[in-house]
This record gives sequence, structure tokens and C-alpha cells, in this order.
Amino acid sequence: MKIVLSVVLAVLIVGCSNEKGSQKSAQEVQAPQSVKETVSSVKETTPSKPVAVEVNTTAADITKKTETTVAKAKKTTVAQVKEAVKVDGAKLFTACSSCHGANAEKKALGKSQIIKGWSETKIITALKGYKDGTYGGAMKAVMKGQAAKLSDADIKALAEYISQL
Repeated sequence: MKIVLSVVLAVLIVGCSNEKGSQKSAQEVQAPQSVKETVSSVKETTPSKPVAVEVNTTAADITKKTETTVAKAKKTTVAQVKEAVKVDGAKLFTACSSCHGANAEKKALGKSQIIKGWSETKIITALKGYKDGTYGGAMKAVMKGQAAKLSDADIKALAEYISQL
């Protein structure tokens, strides 16, 4: 019963949608002028034959290009980091100034040498020596603790700053 009812409904729907005179065939429908112009311009610019593209890239070429790109990225990143992380010797010296004076003009705790006027090389040698325990006199233990916190970049920045005081 359901099947018969479905068939009858389908015939009615199909029969109603195909009324004569109410629909135009696809050939009778006119496209707007701008659409016709667009279609004709696309036909003129589209090649009639397929274009063959030859790819001569091997896996080795791709690997080489990738390695080159990665190497450049690593160099750039290292350079950018070094540029971004410029150590401020003046800022680092604030910890030193409590014992050595604001302009490095004092004997630290009355026992060390005055470091004002020291060359950059001498300061680097002293700080690295304090850091590894191979340099120093009466204040060796105090300075070892201070120098242990410093990186090589910190030591260089401090040496540049102190040598210019």
C-alpha cells in the first residue's frame, strides 16, 4: 500500500513540474551580456592544448636546499639572540660597586686592589681566575662567589665597563 501511494505521489509531482509553456529550454534562456563577454575572454586566454611542466627536482636537491635553509636559519637565530642579549656592564657593576665604589675607586672592604684604571684584559683574567679559583688574595673566597654567577659575556661586558671608568 505504501509503495502504491509513493508511486502516485511521484507521478503527480513529476507531472506538475513539467507544465507546457511555463518553462523555457536551456537554449532559450539568454545569459546577460557581461557573462557572455567573460566566457569568451576566458576561452581566448585559455590554451587549447594542455601545458606540460617538467620537474627536475630530486630528493637530493630538496634535501640540500632544506639543509641550506636550516643552516641559514640557525645562523640568523644565533645572531639575533646575540644582538638581543647585549649584556649591560653598567648594570652588572651595581653589584660590584657596593665594595669597589661607584667608580671602582675603592679597595674592596679595605683589602683588595683598586680596580679603576685596569685594562680590559687584566679584568677578564682576574674575574676568570676568581671564577675557577686560580686568582686572588685575601678576598679570593668572596670574589669566587661573585664571579661564579657571571657568564663569559657578563665578564666581557664588566671588563669593558670597568676599564672605561
